[in-house]
Amino acid sequence: MLTKGITYADLVTTFRKGQRNGNWRKLKFLDKALFRAAMGYAKRGGSIVNGMLVEKLLRLVARLKEISKGMRIFKRGYAKAVAMLDRGEEIFGGVFVWAPRLKGWLKDPDYIFWLGTNLFLNPFTSKSLYGKTLRGKKSFTNNFFYLR
Repeated sequence: MLTKGITYADLVTTFRKGQRNGNWRKLKFLDKALFRAAMGYAKRGGSIVNGMLVEKLLRLVARLKEISKGMRIFKRGYAKAVAMLDRGEEIFGGVFVWAPRLKGWLKDPDYIFWLGTNLFLNPFTSKSLYGKTLRGKKSFTNNFFYLR
């Protein structure tokens, strides 16, 4: 049982965030009804302290605050870019020596987003997402810089 209460201000900010990021429309009808009823009750009563209701509302709050697909793609691309920047100096005798523009690309938001959407190569395995091996390339670092 949780002893923490949820206030009206918390519910309203979460509601607005959920509407902005589009997660509000993904909720089921009964979940929306529960959330609206809780907002109405909290507006008059101050806060909600019932443990079971708070648990259900916290689950709804978590679903409303989930990040969008675009942000998930960007985070995945950012992780790849950071790994490439870290490993770039030791690969092939310094990949940034013979490809100096790559360092600039890895700091460009559009390129980082593209890295997140690149579905053809899975950098953490030696296989593409289609299950074919990449010409005998087995290491993690070679898959990052493998170009067809």
